[in-house]
Amino acid sequence: MNKRKLGKTGLEVSELGFGCWAIGGTSYGATDDKESLRALAYAFDQGINFFDTADTYGHGHSEELIAEVFKGSRRQQVIIASKAGWDFYHGGSKKNFDPEYIRFACGESLRRLKTDYIDLYQLHNPKLEMIQDASVFSVLDQLKKEGKIRHAGISIHLGKEGIAAIQNKSPETIQAIYNLLDQRIRTELMPLCEEHNIGLIAREPLYCGLLTGKYTAESHFSKDDHRNRWMKDKYLTDLEKIEQIKTAFDTNKVSLKQAAIEFVLAEQAVSAVIPGIKTVAHVDDHLRAVRTPKLTFDELRSMQKIYEETELFQTGFFRN
Repeated sequence: MNKRKLGKTGLEVSELGFGCWAIGGTSYGATDDKESLRALAYAFDQGINFFDTADTYGHGHSEELIAEVFKGSRRQQVIIASKAGWDFYHGGSKKNFDPEYIRFACGESLRRLKTDYIDLYQLHNPKLEMIQDASVFSVLDQLKKEGKIRHAGISIHLGKEGIAAIQNKSPETIQAIYNLLDQRIRTELMPLCEEHNIGLIAREPLYCGLLTGKYTAESHFSKDDHRNRWMKDKYLTDLEKIEQIKTAFDTNKVSLKQAAIEFVLAEQAVSAVIPGIKTVAHVDDHLRAVRTPKLTFDELRSMQKIYEETELFQTGFFRN
């Protein structure tokens, strides 16, 4: 497994990470904890050392599964990233970046992870106005001094939020959406991350599963799957966009899901890509993209040009 530097943290992370949202069991339909545990252990055995979770994933369940697999001597061999900012402890779920709350949430994550430190602790999608107030990062500095976290970063929805974070605090890492259907961060945020040596973690490389190629206009999502809230018109437009993207490469040679992962990892600015994983089969699917890449430079560039020049992609109709 190839490793890349995670920006100024100095950590070396597997370029393919393990996105742990789905195994939380509350957002992507039914899960099997035994299979989730097998997938985590199998990924580790295959050289994946970067596991990205958040306290809100299954209200802590994702973190508990990670703790069960990476205990004892294994703990020092993996890099665990978690996040905080969605307060589900006090009724409902709302954004809360109050320093005392972040400190409390960190303590709860440490308890569930059964560890005395978190390798990378990230603010979980704060609003732009909060990012522009650099004091939101002060509690992370304190947690680092206390040894409860080793490195600090931020997860964002929009490129302008990442730019604001760099301008105000220059976090060690930024986690952002980047995929074939949403390439907005490439022109502005990526160059800034490289300039400031900030580790860029690319999430949603499969566009919440849509870039696996398994869904059609007739597909339906269960009530316990967050995708059932997608707007129908948006969903159908995305399927059209995928058909456009598929003209850029030989689909008989490489699957859509493999092309999607390869496309993201072709960016030098990306430290790691974190597709959501629920099963051992998912791990194997994604490993093919890093072990046997098949896309040519021309195919990769064609995917960028389709995004940049095709009218269908210029609607401004994005999920976030």
